[in-house]
Parts: sequence; C-alpha cells; structure tokens
Amino acid sequence: MEWQNVLEILTGKLKPTCVVKKNVKRENELMSHLWNNQSIKKFVYLWLEDHYDKRESKSIAKAQTFKSMGNKEFQATNYIKSIQCYTKCSQHAPANSTELSIAIANRSASLFYLNRYNDCIKDIELAIKLNYPKQLHYKLYLRAMQCYLKLGKQDLAEKTLFKIHEIIHNPDYIAPSIKDNIEKKVNEVLLTKACTQNVRENVKDLLQLKSQLGFKENINFPHASITITKKYNEEVGRYVVANRFIKKGDILFLEKPVSFVLLNHNSLNELCQNCKCSNRDIPIPCPTCLNTFYCNENCLTEAWSSYHCWECPGSQMELWKEIGIGYLALKVLLTCATTTDITKFNEIQNLVTNFDKVSMDDLTVYGITAIMLTTYLLEYTNFFKTNNLEECLINKFLDNSFNSNFNVLTDNNKQLYVSSLLLRYILQLIGNGHAITKSSTNDSSMNQDIVATGIYPSASMMNHSCDPNIINIFMDQYLIVRASRDITKHEEVFNCYGPHYRHMPTENRQKILKSQYCFICKCKPCTVPTLQFFLERFTAIKCLKCNGALCNIRNSIYCLDCNDKSQIYPLSKVIQANEIFQAAQACINLGKTEEALDKLKKCLCIRRKILYKHNEDITLTLNLMGEIYKTIGQWVNSIVSLESTLPAITERFGSSSTELSDQLNDLIDVCLIYLEKESNTTIDTYNNNLKRTEKYLNQIEEIINFNYGSWSKVYEDVKIKQEKISQFLKVF
Repeated sequence: MEWQNVLEILTGKLKPTCVVKKNVKRENELMSHLWNNQSIKKFVYLWLEDHYDKRESKSIAKAQTFKSMGNKEFQATNYIKSIQCYTKCSQHAPANSTELSIAIANRSASLFYLNRYNDCIKDIELAIKLNYPKQLHYKLYLRAMQCYLKLGKQDLAEKTLFKIHEIIHNPDYIAPSIKDNIEKKVNEVLLTKACTQNVRENVKDLLQLKSQLGFKENINFPHASITITKKYNEEVGRYVVANRFIKKGDILFLEKPVSFVLLNHNSLNELCQNCKCSNRDIPIPCPTCLNTFYCNENCLTEAWSSYHCWECPGSQMELWKEIGIGYLALKVLLTCATTTDITKFNEIQNLVTNFDKVSMDDLTVYGITAIMLTTYLLEYTNFFKTNNLEECLINKFLDNSFNSNFNVLTDNNKQLYVSSLLLRYILQLIGNGHAITKSSTNDSSMNQDIVATGIYPSASMMNHSCDPNIINIFMDQYLIVRASRDITKHEEVFNCYGPHYRHMPTENRQKILKSQYCFICKCKPCTVPTLQFFLERFTAIKCLKCNGALCNIRNSIYCLDCNDKSQIYPLSKVIQANEIFQAAQACINLGKTEEALDKLKKCLCIRRKILYKHNEDITLTLNLMGEIYKTIGQWVNSIVSLESTLPAITERFGSSSTELSDQLNDLIDVCLIYLEKESNTTIDTYNNNLKRTEKYLNQIEEIINFNYGSWSKVYEDVKIKQEKISQFLKVF
C-alpha cells in the first residue's frame, strides 16, 4: 500500500474525533494528540513492517551475473557497455565482498582503454581501499603507472613503480615463477608516451567557489553579499534590501543547502546524492543499499556519517520515493543532529512554519508522516540509541522557545520531541523549500530541469514578487542568486516562489500563493492594472484607435493601452484565420508544403490586420512558416520569418529570457545552414546574414551566461557555435 493511501485511511478515521484547531497552538500539542491514537501507531508500524519484509538487499549472485556480463563486453572491446555492467555489479555486491572490489577494479580497466586516465586512477584507488586481493595489487599499480605516464605525471609514476617493486619482491604475494614476467611488463610500461587529458573537476568547496566568483560575503548575513541587508517588520517579517546600488548580474547570495533530496528516483545514479554533481557513468554505490550513489569516496564517507547511516535502511525499504517533502524533513533532522555549525543549525530553526495558517486536515497529514518517520528511526535505525538528544539537538538552539515545551527524560517524550521537530521541518520546507535545477538541452531548446529540492535558509529571507528582481542559477548543489536588473539603494530584493507574471495569470498566481505560502500577494503585477492582465495581451486583438491590446476581460472588451471601450470583437475574422491555420496544418500532414505555405500567408495577413502585434497566434504562424521554408530549403525566407517573432517573444518573456535564447538558437541554426549552403559569399545577403548570426550568437552567449552560468554545458554549446561562425568570418 502506498503512503498516500495510508494517509487517506487514517485521516478518514480521525475526522469524527479530530481535535478542534483552536485547541492546537503548537507542534507538540498536535503530535501528542496523534501519538495517543492507537490506530495511527498500529497502522504505521504494520506499514513499515511490510516495507521492511519486502526490502531488496545486496546479492552476490546478481553481482556475479553482472560481472560475467561485463567481462564478456570487455573481451569484445565494448568498453562503455562493460562499464555499465561493472557498475551494476558494484551496486549489487555486498559490502566487504570480493565482488565489490573486483567490480571497481575491472571498471578501471575499461576506463583505461577509453583513455579516461584520471577516472581510471580514481577507481584503482577505490578498489584498493575496498580490499582488492593483495596478490593482484601489482596489476592495479601497473595500470595506475601507465595512467600517470600518459598524463605526464612522472613523479607519481615513480612512486607507483616503487610500490610495484615492493609487491613483486614479497614472496607472500608474488610467486617467483611470475616475478620475471611482471618486471617485463613494467619495462614495457616505462616506454609509454605522455598525452594530455583535460578534466573538469566539480566544485566541492564553498570557499573555493566564492573566490572563483569574486563573491564578498556579509559578515552579519551568512551566504549573502555585502550589498544586501536583512531587515524585519511586523507586517512582512524578515526581508532583504539593497544597501547600495546593485548592477544587473551582481551575485547577491552564494549558498550551499543545509540538505537536499533528488526527485527522480528512476535515475538516482546520475547525480551524487551528497553534492549533486554529475556521477557520469562511474558512480560509487552505497555499500549497504541499492539505490544510493555518490561521485567519489569522500562524498560517500561524508554522507554516511552525516545522515545516510540512518536513512540507508529506508532506502532498502524504498520509503523515500513515497513521502515527498517528508524525506527532506528527515534529512534536515539528521543533518542538524550531526552538524557542529551552530549558526547553520539555527538558520533552519528560525524559518517560519505558518502553523497557525495551515488547515487542520493538512496539519494532521503532516503529523502522521512525522509519526511514521519517528517510528522508522526507532524501529529500523540506532538513531535514538546513539544520539543524546540534548547534545545533538536541544543544546544547539539559541532560542529555547521550542524546547521549553518538552521534557526528554523518557522514551515517549523523546519520540514526541523528534516527531514535533519533524513536523516543524515539514512545515518550514513547504514554505521555504527550493527547487534545484540542472541545465540541459533538448533538440534546439535549453531547459532548466528540476532535479532536486533543497533548503537554503539565507536565500529564504527574500520575500516573493511575481516580478522578481533576481534570478536563481545553480552550480551543482550551490545556489547562486543574481540581480536580474539594476536594483537601487533601499529597494527590496524579491524572489519568485514559482508563480511568475510572465507565465501565469494573476488569479492562478494568487490561488497558489495563498494555498502553499499562506499570503495574498500585493506585488505590482498583482495590483497595478497595466500588469494585472499582462498575459491577456498575447491573446488580444488590435485596438483600432491606438494599435494597442484590445482584450475581453470578465466579459468586458476594452483596450489595455488607451482604455477605449467602444469596439466590437471581430469574432468572424478570428474564426476564419483559425480555420485557415488548421487547414494549413492538415496540408503539412499530407506533405503538401507549398499549399500549406500559401494558406499560412493568407492566415498571417488576416491575423496581422486584426490581432495585437504581439499576439501569440501571429508568433505561432511565423514559426510554422519558418519551419516550412527551412524544410524546402528557402533559408533566407525562414530566417526572415523566425526573426519576425523576436519582438513578441522579447515582450512576453523579457530580453534576458531562456525563451528568447531558444528562439535565437533556432534562428541561428537556420543561419548556419544558409552560410554553409550558399556558394556565393560576395552577395549582400550572405554578408548581412553573417553579421546577423554573429550578433545573435553574442546575444545568446550573454543570455546563457546570465541564466545558466559559464560553467554549464549549454554555455559550452554556444561557444562551439561561436567558434564555427568565427571560421566563416575568417574566410569572409
């Protein structure tokens, strides 16, 4: 049974006897009431027990199967496939088993033959630490020496050679009969020629990143820039203001999360579950559970001591993909219990919970989840046995208002304390959790995929606006907050909690913000008439008096620009244009491109006459025409059509938007095709398109650097295109 079904059953049983909300004013009062319900405790215990009975453990048999598969692929020189098999072998191999170290050692051989020498060395070091058979160590050191020589690291090659000599002269490890053969291989390796290999290391250290980005931190506001200040008033609580003029692009926050959890449980091996950097194809699996992976041994060790030793059984029981924000709350609790950073600890505790604003139904659901997590810690981990709650949690609070409600002398009181704290974290995360994104490319578009949820206490101090003046980007787990426009001194710094006025109508934004964050937004796009109906502009018709946006808003037709209310909506013309557009799409499906193009020209003519200039239907028509022109090889016409959409996209999404960069990217792709295909490079059309392509590529570079950072893969793709255009310019 899924956890959501458990919650539905339990909340259904509780409704007849549910406490009246006015009697519940603190987390401990709600949790005490829920703990006293025997049905909840019994149901939760049985649910956890069922998951424990069905847990999937490591298996030597499975590991050996994947090892055999890997060996076959390796012998067939299918090294990439062999890496996948050896990784699967390491995933299923039990801790301290020979299969685990052999899997990593074999993977290092595949990496060597793919010329991935740095990765090969890392796997060799790990295999040795995992107790790879000592009598075979010489094989790994021989391979490592080859890697060092290939990389031109002579001193490390010599140190490795010394280790090899130590081994082959030790009769406990090497039989005299094979000693000569090993020495012969060593001499062959010493003739290896050096090569170069560029490896991009992931940023692991916050101080290193601050230095790299030139970030100057505010000593009174952790992880915040010296250009901003944290303030407080009764109406809005804590908020952030500029204490000097801030330029567009300046970094305002640079913060590592207190904790985060990955969201896609089907691809947990792709990102490190401790630092979120890419594991590529060589993740390091947890020795105990099947679905936890790290980028290196250091992350594995750090995660185990900080939190994973207690979440590992739950991973085996496959609990974490079922409970959403509850999993992050548990991870926050475990991280807080082990941290020695008191400032970091209290940053979390001071986040708002909105306890008094959340509905009783929701509080009950979150409370039952907190009971389940506490029961899990009690029954399936040693958390309560190895942790003194006073030392690991209670004594770290600088404000004792939460702790004053508890006495943790008895086991029941300890469970009440931990579950109340978990409920508190769940509520804090609902209002303060942050989506963590990773840039990616899909066809010609660039995306920010949400891959994790984390908590960044300092950045959480920013209030919401549907028109924020900052942008959030990520370097692995690190949040980098930049000013998205110039910010004047004393101006408030606003984040967007999700609903943005360029993407969502006012009414929808208000509902989401009230439901999740418990406030009514009063930002400019929600209150200023010219912005309240911003999105309606892009479905508007043309005002006959000012050419502005004539909209039908709440059954009233008027112009958003001149406020004229005397015009009639030209419904018949709108329908006619839509029918022609649909007919054009039907022609495309039948392969009648010329006929489709004729219809689209007629459609565009009508739409430009009756629709507001930035209406999305005009943009859609131009895009489709551009695609057809591209298909039939009319590159210049395709360029003109796509270029004609840029003003509308800029107006809708902004001049620094990823939507604009996507459109520019499509346009540049056509420009590059034209430049490659055009044989006459002396004509004005060629010259103009060459300059146009260079201009738009520079514009894309600026947008991508702003939205994704110069360290992102999408930025690298833009630089490749710039190099390509530079070759055309040299020839020209």
